[in-house]
Amino acid sequence: MTTTRIGRVPYLNSAPFFRGLPLDERYELSDCPPRTLGAKAAAGEIVAGPLPLMDYLRLQGTFERLGHIGIAVRGRARSALLFSRKPISQLDGSTIAVTDETSTTLNLLRLLLEKRYHICPAAYDRRLHPEKRRTLAPKSTERRQEPEADALLLIGDEAIRFKRVNNQYPFETDVAFEWWLWQHLPFVFAVWAIRKDAEPQEKKRMEAALMQSLAANLRQLDRLAEESAAAFGLPAEELREYLSNFIYRLGPSEEEGMARFQVLLHDHRLL
Repeated sequence: MTTTRIGRVPYLNSAPFFRGLPLDERYELSDCPPRTLGAKAAAGEIVAGPLPLMDYLRLQGTFERLGHIGIAVRGRARSALLFSRKPISQLDGSTIAVTDETSTTLNLLRLLLEKRYHICPAAYDRRLHPEKRRTLAPKSTERRQEPEADALLLIGDEAIRFKRVNNQYPFETDVAFEWWLWQHLPFVFAVWAIRKDAEPQEKKRMEAALMQSLAANLRQLDRLAEESAAAFGLPAEELREYLSNFIYRLGPSEEEGMARFQVLLHDHRLL
């Protein structure tokens, strides 16, 4: 029996798709953050998954949308955060540390800084991520180090956790909210997509399974939040509010937001 590998982003905001996903033994879930998922899709290592929007736009030759489902917000995402020493509009010439996990959010930040605010940071550097620097540090110096960057871009669960302990960056910017203020449109972080050469029946099976688990989990956000509260060290009610903020069934406004993002990427030569 051939195994079909599905990419799974192990973030809380992706859980409504995956918790109890009714797939049989032909399917294998491969956990990977968004940027890695996009790379695996490009390499042909996964058949389907919630592709970061940037990767879907680049891979439209080999992938197609799986229904009208994805991950979007109208306003604050609360887990796509720029932590900085100065306000976002004053980051001209600054060095920005970037998590390895982001594919789409980095490009959103670039549009916000370079097109909305007309400023140019000195660098967007994945090597300056403080967690990576701590991992590489000798054991004798493993205390919390002051990052060299003027700002830090984090996404997903990592952003939620860092927000709780951050005492280094006095300014916090939700980049999805910045997009909303700028474009007055939802921001779409990911869309479900499947390889175009997958069997038609497999596409139908996948879409049906996703819609089933999504419908069930959106009725049980309280349970999802309660199951995750201990891991995050946050009240379940706070996590439920966080989850309820996301849009998983994409409508005309989300489609317009994606189209606007694509046009801006082309104009700025990021795509």
